[in-house]
Amino acid sequence: MFKSVILSVAIALQANLQVAHGALLTDPTKIGNNYDFVVVGAGIGGSVVANRLSENPAWKVLLIEAGINNAGLEDISIPFFAPRDSPNEIWTWNYTTVPQTGLLGRTLTYQRGKILGGTSSINYMMFTRGSSDFWDNLANWTGDSSWGWKNIYDYFIKLETFTPPADRHDTTGQYDPSVHGTSGPLAVSLPGAANELSPFIFQTQQNEASHWPFILDANSGNQLGLGWLQATINGSTRASAATAYLAPRYISRPNLDVLIEQQVTKILFNTKVKGAPQATGVTFASGPKAQVYTVKAKKEVILSGGSIGSTHLLLLSGIGDKNALKKVGVSSIFNNAEVGSNLIDHPCITNHWVANTTNSLDLLRENSTALADAIANYDATGKGRLVDTVSPAMGLFRFPDNSDFIQSNPGVKTASGPKAAEYEFLWIDGWGSFLPVPGPSGFYLTLSQVILSPSSRGTITLNSASPWVFPTIDTAFLTTEYDLDISRAAFKDARTFMSDKAWKGYNLGEAFDQSAFQTDAQIDSYLRNNTTPAYHMTSTNRIQSHKGGDGVVDNTLKVVGVSGLRVVDNSVFPFIIEGHPEATIYALAERASDYIKATWA
Repeated sequence: MFKSVILSVAIALQANLQVAHGALLTDPTKIGNNYDFVVVGAGIGGSVVANRLSENPAWKVLLIEAGINNAGLEDISIPFFAPRDSPNEIWTWNYTTVPQTGLLGRTLTYQRGKILGGTSSINYMMFTRGSSDFWDNLANWTGDSSWGWKNIYDYFIKLETFTPPADRHDTTGQYDPSVHGTSGPLAVSLPGAANELSPFIFQTQQNEASHWPFILDANSGNQLGLGWLQATINGSTRASAATAYLAPRYISRPNLDVLIEQQVTKILFNTKVKGAPQATGVTFASGPKAQVYTVKAKKEVILSGGSIGSTHLLLLSGIGDKNALKKVGVSSIFNNAEVGSNLIDHPCITNHWVANTTNSLDLLRENSTALADAIANYDATGKGRLVDTVSPAMGLFRFPDNSDFIQSNPGVKTASGPKAAEYEFLWIDGWGSFLPVPGPSGFYLTLSQVILSPSSRGTITLNSASPWVFPTIDTAFLTTEYDLDISRAAFKDARTFMSDKAWKGYNLGEAFDQSAFQTDAQIDSYLRNNTTPAYHMTSTNRIQSHKGGDGVVDNTLKVVGVSGLRVVDNSVFPFIIEGHPEATIYALAERASDYIKATWA
């Protein structure tokens, strides 16, 4: 009932966009024809770039988003409801993968945000900058020192305002204020309500500090340890790319137009110019049978559709493996087999234990009266259990170098360096799962494990020349022995954590779905049957190394082989962040915006 009410409000808001927002449009006939920059996709990358480029009043910017407006959607804005923001909502791209050979042939749902703010409007809001090793690795890979931690750190400070939590509790000892920004557009905060798991989590850490050390602030450059979770929450509401970078004071700029509910279908090129083909604009439509429109870009087209969307559009437009494109009837503009290759994502497992409680978040899942009371309290006070995302804490850990599975996989590159994590723990005060099945009755706690630097590599390919047919997505989870070995090791470590004496009396034992899996062979079966994506896909349009010829974009994110075209989103990282990608995409887009400004200064 609550969801149906907010959807009705949202539909009403969509119908009145023309009146409510002068520069937020649904009618393609209301935009101009010639812009300096056309930005495709209003996720993190596109929202940041459109904001920063429109700071120059002499430049006219058009931002095109296939999805709907985020305004008025309380399922989106209330942090607690993040787990139900996908799959299969009106604001999601509802992709599926091919059957996964490493997961016993299972087909996975794969969700991205189809809404202003993109996936930052539906994700779990976890803010991890990555280690200094990650960014220094990127600088070494590209041969461009400006991608190193020292320079990127300044962008993190620029983009952020660290914000008091909803309950205004004393945050001393929960983060390091000296490494955070105070005047950026994006709010970042600490948990804003008491969570009954927190004392058990941190007592376990103290009991076994040599195994799971405490980290005051994992966003300081050294991320290793267990600490309080930082999330993009502004008081009691989600802080997304839309609320931060497309806020009314920005979207009202006369030189910034934002067109929503229109899908870009192709990049246009002038192939008659001297030198490389030049991107000149895009075509777009609201659906497969709708009128197709064209808009021109005098300076650049900038793709920010994400690892799936940007890759799909490049392939549809003739940038990819020419032989593969020919098979589906797409003419080649530039032959580059790297497009859609090197796909990486974090494999995730949600492990469950029975909890000795009647007050976990399962209460809100099972009891409609309790949920209604929580909503009423939230609406009245902006406080309570709905102000937070799923976990109060985050653990970012490495295995010892002499671990058996590391010794048995010699030469496999794991994390970026000694300051970077290999696996992550999150704790949910209730039954949590990415699997598309309802949770069981009862009261539970969840420890979610995420493998942060997997060695498996997947692909995105075309199966049709139509932009309305989804591409073929193969995440290739657990297709290497290393990934299975480290997943098994993390699973065993999760059991060790939850068996600590701190949990005595609260943890009543493993839940029915995993308790029977004890031997390595049994655990491997459990992992293959239950692994899901963390939805952190990257590297499908990776930055080429300083050697060249092994990527899709150069160090300034220009697409190689053509001119007037860049990609600014998570797809360009050559390796995956050891954490959650949201923060890193904000920093990437801020850095890219300065590159673009410098090009046209």
